[in-house]
Amino acid sequence: MDKIIAFIGKRIAPVANGLAKNRYIRAIQSTFMTLIPFFTIGSLSLILVSPPVDYTQMDAGFGRTFFQGWQALADCGAPIFGAVNQFSMGIMGLWAVIGISHFLSKQYEMDSFLPTFLGTACWFITSAFSADGEFITDHFDSTGLFAAILVAILSVEFYRFLSEKRVGTISIPGTGVPPAILDAFANLMPTGIVLLCAGVLSRVVITLAGVTLPEIISVIMSPVVGIANTSGGIFVLGTLVMLFWWFGIHDSVITSPLDVILYAGLDANMAAHIAGTASTALPSVLTPAFWWTFMAIGGSGATLSVAILCLVSKSKQIKTVGKIGIVPALFNINEPIIFGLPMMYNPIMFIPFVFVMPINGLLTYVAMTMGLIGHSWAYGGWNMFAPIGALLSNMEIGSLVFCVALIAIDMLLYLPFFKAYEAQKIAEETADEPEK
Repeated sequence: MDKIIAFIGKRIAPVANGLAKNRYIRAIQSTFMTLIPFFTIGSLSLILVSPPVDYTQMDAGFGRTFFQGWQALADCGAPIFGAVNQFSMGIMGLWAVIGISHFLSKQYEMDSFLPTFLGTACWFITSAFSADGEFITDHFDSTGLFAAILVAILSVEFYRFLSEKRVGTISIPGTGVPPAILDAFANLMPTGIVLLCAGVLSRVVITLAGVTLPEIISVIMSPVVGIANTSGGIFVLGTLVMLFWWFGIHDSVITSPLDVILYAGLDANMAAHIAGTASTALPSVLTPAFWWTFMAIGGSGATLSVAILCLVSKSKQIKTVGKIGIVPALFNINEPIIFGLPMMYNPIMFIPFVFVMPINGLLTYVAMTMGLIGHSWAYGGWNMFAPIGALLSNMEIGSLVFCVALIAIDMLLYLPFFKAYEAQKIAEETADEPEK
């Protein structure tokens, strides 16, 4: 075990550290973190128009009255809630290109908002026109996410290169000219070149392939998305995240790029649900709700179970950590447990910390593919209490029960390692006590 840990620390950790500092990953991470309110509100608006029970099939009583009122609210508010959903979740491709262009240009300390406008315009040019030259909105949703990332990065980088090389720079002599005008004329030619190149790229792709850039990129990325939606892909991704975390490298190194696949899956499931598809037949297993509600229960590493064990520990130190960490863990915030126990660089906790969360993923994958619980088509947010988040993910009581069962399983998996660590801490505390 020591040799494996040493190998990982020497070979894998440096690569992970490099990824964590990558400006493109940081721009994607910042964008999706900024959009969390949009995604959460968009999901909740769909939940409000999707009562989980048909009140007409219920006997008279409080339950029937409650769900009848819910259905009335859904019928009355459908246009409003539908609009909220469409312009939050439904155009995530557009929001993504705006966000990535903005945050990437900020990393280059570009004071102007022009790179953000430019990246967005290039995405419209390459994604909003069909092969016949008609304006389309087909790729404003998650189908345009991969194109949004590519176009945002290319447009900002190309613009930065042209600006730094002062290609076609126009200087206005004299004083008293407003800075905004100076900046606009200085970057007129670079902006025109970037926009022209976007138009040429779009036309070349359509001419050669007969489809738009987002469609080409979706085809190229489909094997990656397909692998990520398999049991093996889920297990490997979960394991990598926790390996990095054990070495102190934040889980966002993996989950930030993975957000593209997670939210694309959520959007696809949401669209299929609106179209009337049964939850067990929705197209994607891997969604944000799958990851943060069923896998990372209590935070990465599924540490809600650890917080519960800490509360009943015989070690004073561990029990104190449990008292501090239990409430945050209920809302998927586990830094008090990770740093206080600690979990990182703790050889005794290495195996459960790395593998319990991927095991949760495998169990949930099996349950969903067997039709025991439905796929998720809504997302209550990463910090939603897991059992409630499970209920909201597909409005099925069975998902809530399954999530509670996962917490119990996690406690059993952690227990032998936790007891070994607890014995070590009790021995240390006993040794430190003054002799009577």
